[in-house]
Amino acid sequence: MEKMKVVIVTGLSGAGKTNAADWFEDQGYYCVDNMPPALIRNFIDLTVYSNKKINRAAFVVDVRGGEFLRTSVSV
Repeated sequence: MEKMKVVIVTGLSGAGKTNAADWFEDQGYYCVDNMPPALIRNFIDLTVYSNKKINRAAFVVDVRGGEFLRTSVSV
């Protein structure tokens, strides 16, 4: 099984998160905007059982979830 490439894009309002997500989407990444950090691991786990193979994913997370993100995601 090929490992999934995961990118987490974060920043303040107006920092260019949407532009970054657009770029990753153009590069073939499956992009998810505003997913709670606690659900990122579940999303990755669920893709293993999906008929649609997702090999690359980019998550846009608000920087205000900083502490929550630090303790929730261990990919």
